[in-house]
Amino acid sequence: MIKKTRTKPLKLLKFEVLLERILPSHSQIQNIESNYRKYLAGFRGELTLDYYLSELQKDNYHIFHDLRIPRYDNNQLFFQLDALILHPRFCIIIEVKNLIGNLYFDHQYDQIVRTREGLDETFPDPVNQVGIQKKHLSHWLFRHKCPLIPIHTLVVITNPKSYIRISPKYGSNAQKIIRGRTLPSKIKEIEKLESEVILQKRDIKRISSLLLKEHTSHNPDILKLFNIHRNEILTGVFCPNCTQITLIRIKRNWLCTRCSKTYMDAHKKAIIDYALLFSPVVKNKDVRLFLHMQSQSSVKKLLYSMKLKPTGSRKAATYTIPLPK
Repeated sequence: MIKKTRTKPLKLLKFEVLLERILPSHSQIQNIESNYRKYLAGFRGELTLDYYLSELQKDNYHIFHDLRIPRYDNNQLFFQLDALILHPRFCIIIEVKNLIGNLYFDHQYDQIVRTREGLDETFPDPVNQVGIQKKHLSHWLFRHKCPLIPIHTLVVITNPKSYIRISPKYGSNAQKIIRGRTLPSKIKEIEKLESEVILQKRDIKRISSLLLKEHTSHNPDILKLFNIHRNEILTGVFCPNCTQITLIRIKRNWLCTRCSKTYMDAHKKAIIDYALLFSPVVKNKDVRLFLHMQSQSSVKKLLYSMKLKPTGSRKAATYTIPLPK
């Protein structure tokens, strides 16, 4: 049973909007694209994991995708789980790696060494990463007075083209490193090991509710991350058919002067773009400037058409644009 579905992360959405709207000549474009590709590869790996998890018996397994929960020792810090499986007898934390190339799990230096096209690159050891996540989850469950349940950890390599080697000093931890296709059978092994029912239905319901309540999407300031100024962002309503061509407002439609197509709701994406890049809390003036509109009443109608209602006094009224969670 899927308790929390996997959706495209807020950070990934911000990357996509930034690449659409940053000035084409900006010096940071290559850096942004490189970071975007890495983040997108990780997300695609997690989607691959979801395929294998779909084989599990739905009634016994409660699956949470992409959780980000405040830490027990500092609620300003978070621990993130690519996937969490809750079972009446145990739970499993899964860390996903979608790396291609020759992968060497180096126990001595706490790293993965990835060799690809003759180049070596290092990554933190995901076995240790998921071990830290286990510690945080254990303390989180204890703080919420949940029953003490065995927590297992797995590192799943989802890219079928990767070649895996593991340091002989890894010991029993090597068994935690598996390929995506073996995930269902590995979970079945764990199920055979854990025979005692610890979580009743009411416990699972309570834990599920707490996890969903405390989940907080990662919402970084993408412009600050790459030191980009607001005036380096392209504004306007873009034509869905012609890349980066700004539409003009004619009566109740948006017209593209290149392809001559008209759109009624093209402003909706532009308004969401503003929220992703700058702030989800906007004033009428902010929207007017971004959409290249002059009429305050016309912008107000557009915002109302998106079911966005103002809060605050008339002159200082703001609208809150909902972002994906």
